[in-house]
Order: sequence, then C-alpha cells, then structure tokens
Amino acid sequence: MILALLLGCGRLAEEAQRHGVSLPGTTVGAPAAASTVVPDCSSATVASPARSCLSGTLTCDGTVSGTTLGGDSAFDDAFYAGAFCFPAGDHHAGSERVFLLDAPADTDVVVTLSSSCVDLDLAAIAWDYEGSCPTEKHLISECEGDSRRGGNGTVRMQTFAPRRYLIAVDGKEGAVGPFTLSVKCTPLRPRDERDAPIPKR
Repeated sequence: MILALLLGCGRLAEEAQRHGVSLPGTTVGAPAAASTVVPDCSSATVASPARSCLSGTLTCDGTVSGTTLGGDSAFDDAFYAGAFCFPAGDHHAGSERVFLLDAPADTDVVVTLSSSCVDLDLAAIAWDYEGSCPTEKHLISECEGDSRRGGNGTVRMQTFAPRRYLIAVDGKEGAVGPFTLSVKCTPLRPRDERDAPIPKR
C-alpha cells in the first residue's frame, strides 16, 4: 500500500512539473545544473603540421594543448613494444603528436596527459639525437608509458644528468582527438645528501 502511494506521488510530481503546476513542497523550473563539466569534443582544434616527428617543445612547469589530428605517423605498435613503452596490441596506427622535453639534472619530472574526448596513450622516450626521430630499429635506453583506458595518463622520470625526452601522445585503434599535456619538475635532494651513508643506530 505504501509503495503504491509513493509511486503514485512520484508520477503526480512528474505530471505537475510537465504541466507547470506547483505541488506543496516542490519547486517547478529547470533542474539544477550538473556539477560535472562536459568537455566540448566537437570544437574545432587547429591541427598544426608536424616537423619531422616533432610538433613542438615542452618545458618544465609548462602546459600545451593540441590534437593528434594531422600529426605524424612515425610511431606504431612495433616501435612502442620494441622500446618497452607498453605492450603491443592497442593498434597505434594513427597519427601521433611528439614534443621535445629537455629535463634538467637532479629533477623529478612528471608529465600528465588529459583527454576526456578520446582514448589516448602517453609515452616518454629518452632520445639524445637532435634532428632525427627514432624508429623500431633503434635501441631505446628508456621509455616510460601509460596506456590505461580512458584517455588520461601520467609518466614519471628521475634525471641525475640532463636528459632529453620525446613525449608522445598516440591513440588506440587509430583514434585522434584533442588533449592537454602538463609538465611538473621538482628538484631532487642535493647529490651529497642522497649519497650520504645512512647513520647507524
């Protein structure tokens, strides 16, 4: 009986709101705006052409926004798997964006990818040869990757000498779309403190 009354009251409230009639204890009008911000995935993002494999540079504590649309297609599953960035199988066959990041010595570097519109992956590839881009035939000494589902990712590196990285943003199954990259650099403890022996108790 109580359940029937509650269901009836619910239908009555819906009908009243639909016809613009106010019931006691209710307010007629537009529902409250949701607190979640919905990204505008339909907005046209300028797709600047890539130079070689590079689309630009990143700096410590900097941010860059762009789209993988119109990027180069130099990196694929074979490259990422050979460099041990992440396992093969996500079919990175589409265009990617690659940014040059020169990380200073003795620094904790965190690169964050945000992409609410498309499932993109993030990789940080150590590469010291200016003017050229690596291929699957090159020996990559270090690659940190994040291929979690959902389009967001984070990679972290600690440098003890100046190090150059290529920061790659690539889409699963050839997906392309907008993204934002941000870099946070935090100095590590001084070298003499890190190398100091642990005092005995």
